[in-house]
Amino acid sequence: MLALLLVMAFLLGGGSRGDIASLIVLRPVAALLLCYGIWGLTRQQVANHCFLFCAAGAIAGLVLVQLVPLPPEIWSHLPGRQLIADIDRAAGLGVVWRPLSLVPSGTWNALFSLIPPLAAIVLAVRLTSEESWGLLPVLIGIGLFSAVLALLQLSGAADGPLYFYQETNRGSAVGLFANRNHHAIFLASLLPVLAAYGSFGAPSSLDYRLRTTLALAIGAFFMALILVIGSRAGLLLMLLALPGMPLLYRFPTSQRSGRRSVAQPLLWVMLAVLAFIALGVLTSAFGRALAIERLLQPVDTEVRYKAWGQVLAMAWHYFPAGTGFGSFAEVFKVDEPHRLLSIFTFNHAHNDWLELVLTGGLAACLLLIVVAAALAMRMRTLFRAPRDTHHLMASLGMWIMALFALASFGDYPLRVPSIACLFSVALVWISSKARLHTGKKAFDAHEYLFKQGLKA
Repeated sequence: MLALLLVMAFLLGGGSRGDIASLIVLRPVAALLLCYGIWGLTRQQVANHCFLFCAAGAIAGLVLVQLVPLPPEIWSHLPGRQLIADIDRAAGLGVVWRPLSLVPSGTWNALFSLIPPLAAIVLAVRLTSEESWGLLPVLIGIGLFSAVLALLQLSGAADGPLYFYQETNRGSAVGLFANRNHHAIFLASLLPVLAAYGSFGAPSSLDYRLRTTLALAIGAFFMALILVIGSRAGLLLMLLALPGMPLLYRFPTSQRSGRRSVAQPLLWVMLAVLAFIALGVLTSAFGRALAIERLLQPVDTEVRYKAWGQVLAMAWHYFPAGTGFGSFAEVFKVDEPHRLLSIFTFNHAHNDWLELVLTGGLAACLLLIVVAAALAMRMRTLFRAPRDTHHLMASLGMWIMALFALASFGDYPLRVPSIACLFSVALVWISSKARLHTGKKAFDAHEYLFKQGLKA
């Protein structure tokens, strides 16, 4: 069921807009799978992921709170609401109860957008370690399909039928996505997945040497395509993902001495590095390394970077209430400076951390701090845990989470349903308190923070 959800999410949920027609199919199916996942949950599975469920409930609750109508005595005194209060008064509307969100329709869409990642969390929680490992070939297969589709898009017409979304980067290798940046970010996040998949001792019927060879070949293909896609975010994320590959790859051990034999794997790594360098040189020589060309362009020509200062000023103006999730595009039009006016719509801040502060306010910031503290303490536990399959899956989840967190500084990948589902699965790999033990007394960061919250 989780594999079905991931496949449908990547086929139907490759865009971040709320008016994509395919969401009419994806969200109801995800809601059914969410109900199916909840129906089979056990008390032990919930206890093993207690903090994750509490955080997911807090996120959904925060969105719901922003939709509760407030009396005008309270609503009109919130920061940034004076303009709408003056409009109501001038129009003679009288007493109007309004929610905290300035754009309720956008906040309702934000609430519905939580259905696919919540379904991914519930279904992933029910999987065993071996079943979770079986998701890696599924993700790699989805990445291969999207990469091959991207090559066909480059070889065809810009207005051809291989582009699945009306608002998209036509003429670019977007694959299953509407935005080329999101496609490149997704391919870069699969590089740690390939390293984990090729590791020695993994629960797979294929020999590790075959898996390592496949992982190296697919990784080289993905890296070459990222250079061709033309995404600077994808290129930088690829460079950050490369150090995680040797850290996640598990070398075989010698049967005589019990020590790890690193000569053969190091040879493969050296060959892979040489192949990657050769691919970069070839793509640059043939003029297809668009990502490198765009990376060398001046930063001050990008509108998104110029807008960050204005978004930060808006966040302070509406703080601590925020503007409501999903309200950025409409609210930005009110405060958009003349120097940023153009024929293009600025639909997101292109920095999800800033947009989170603007739309979520103080409550979202506090929730983010709690989750970040829990993940930091979880990482501490991860460093002390034995290097088994559970540790490998948790480490892989950490790398995927870190890559998407870094990508959110210059883009908004987690607003894409497919990437949000992948991110949710990675959080499940990280959060289970039943899978990691330090060898002494197991220290569970989530349980500690939960108890401290109850005391507070």
